[in-house]
Amino acid sequence: MKGLKVVAVIMFIIAGIMLYKGYDKMTNYRSSDYSSLNVNAYVGGDAYNYIINGNYATGFFVLAIGSAISGFICLGTSMIMETISNTKVKVEGIPTQSSNTKIEDDELPPL
Repeated sequence: MKGLKVVAVIMFIIAGIMLYKGYDKMTNYRSSDYSSLNVNAYVGGDAYNYIINGNYATGFFVLAIGSAISGFICLGTSMIMETISNTKVKVEGIPTQSSNTKIEDDELPPL
């Protein structure tokens, strides 16, 4: 159960990194005549670069949402497993048919 919680935290961190990278692609753009000064510029035209950066940002946002959903699934699964393991401890005191005690119809434990 702890392993799933650790995986959930890692997934949330990855989601945060992907959100940052997508936001960075959307907002940081500079095109210059000198290639060393270019930031998120790939081709000569500004419109093409905006389209390319928009596609990159969309991809990073999709990865962020996927990582966040995976984190929530891992967290929920660990909580469900923890609840199931806690309820098994409470139910263990009820005798079953496999134990060597006979249970009559009148002696059934309440549900």
